[in-house]
Amino acid sequence: MQDIMIMASLVVFLNVTLLAILVPGGPIENRDFSELKGVVFWGFNLFLILLGITSFIACYLLLISHPHAIFITQIIAVLYFIVYIIDLAGIFPKSPTKMSKPLMLFEVINTSMAVFLFLFVTAIGHVVS
Repeated sequence: MQDIMIMASLVVFLNVTLLAILVPGGPIENRDFSELKGVVFWGFNLFLILLGITSFIACYLLLISHPHAIFITQIIAVLYFIVYIIDLAGIFPKSPTKMSKPLMLFEVINTSMAVFLFLFVTAIGHVVS
C-alpha cells in the first residue's frame, strides 16, 4: 500500500510542477494581465501560491499515509481542474493577449492530470476503506 501512496504523492508533485511552469512571464505563459485590478491580481496569485503550498503538504501527508490525505488531495485535484477549465473557457483570468497554442496544450494536459489525480486518489480511498 505504501508504494501506491508514494505514486499518489508523485502525481500531486507532478501537478504542482505543471502549475509552476505556467507562471506569467515564464517560458509558456505569455499573456498580458496588466488589466487585472490589484486586488483581483494579487488575490488570484495568492490562491495559486496557497494551492501550490497545500499540494506540497498533501505530498507529505500521502507519504506518511495521513488519514485525511486522500480527502485533501481530492479537494486539491478539483481546485486544479477548476483553475484550468475557467482559463480554457476564457472566463478568468481575462487577457487582451490570446492564449498561445503551447499554453493551451499545457492547460489541456494539466486539466487531464487533475482529473487523473482525482480518480487515482479516489480509487486509493476506496481500497483503503
